[in-house]
Amino acid sequence: MSVSALGVTLAVTLGVTLAALVARAGGGSLEAGSAATGPSVVVSHSDLTELAELAGVVPAWRELWLGSLDALHREPSINNTQEDVLAQLGAVAFLHCPVRNLGERGVSWVRRRDWHIISSGVLMYTNDERFQVLHSEGSDDWILQIKYVQKRDNGTYECQVSTASGTLSRLVHLHIAVPEAFILGADEHHVDAGSTINLVCIIEKSPVPPQYVFWYHNSRMINYDAARGVTVQTEPGPKTQSALAIRSAAPRHSGNYTCAAANTEPAHIYVYVSEGSDKMAATLSRSRSGRGAAGGAVLLANLLAALLGVRLGAL
Repeated sequence: MSVSALGVTLAVTLGVTLAALVARAGGGSLEAGSAATGPSVVVSHSDLTELAELAGVVPAWRELWLGSLDALHREPSINNTQEDVLAQLGAVAFLHCPVRNLGERGVSWVRRRDWHIISSGVLMYTNDERFQVLHSEGSDDWILQIKYVQKRDNGTYECQVSTASGTLSRLVHLHIAVPEAFILGADEHHVDAGSTINLVCIIEKSPVPPQYVFWYHNSRMINYDAARGVTVQTEPGPKTQSALAIRSAAPRHSGNYTCAAANTEPAHIYVYVSEGSDKMAATLSRSRSGRGAAGGAVLLANLLAALLGVRLGAL
């Protein structure tokens, strides 16, 4: 399309006469034409641009073109402040990398432990599907997301942007918190038959308190054994506390008890329920397993000697 035809089309589109536009622009001229073609217009390209601007219309291509040129001449900048991110075992971790004036360049994420390239832009270079790059159109933030974080994910990650003057980078240190459980008392607990078994479990190092704490007798969960005299009370908090109580303990309640929560290192304790002299036998049995056959034999000999001394004294 010629400049003259473009000028006529622009005038018709704007709903004003070309003569008025020319008059407002202060340049160009009208020339008579044939009746078939109408008046011809002699308007330069610069005049036409000024006419469009006077009419309040800036061509979209001009905005895009100038914006692209401006972006190409600006160097990217990155927030290179090191960041520490704490994520609980099994949760989701978000590692942020804000970059301004990125243009057509790409952002890469690298794991510093083995210098493995995890991603470039939104393309992933790992078979681990737990990793994903999140980036919204128009946003300056390129986020590395890690789902179901594991102990092995602990370490330093680096996001990089290559420029003409070098590489810009930002370090993010990921710390995996592994909650731990422990049961108050020694490794074993002795209870007389007919009494109540009371165990208290503490869960600490948990950024998010666990919703549930489970108790197991050997391999069987007993949280809901109310009919068997079992009650469990849990108080979530910075240090979650869970109390297990078993009424009317019997020898069948002896065994290993475990306190556990999701993504938490469990705790164990061995409970002995015995009647009278059976308590000493239980202690002897436990001592054998912990000290070996030789230590158990010595303890047995001492026990027999003590019993013989008691009987001889009675005679």
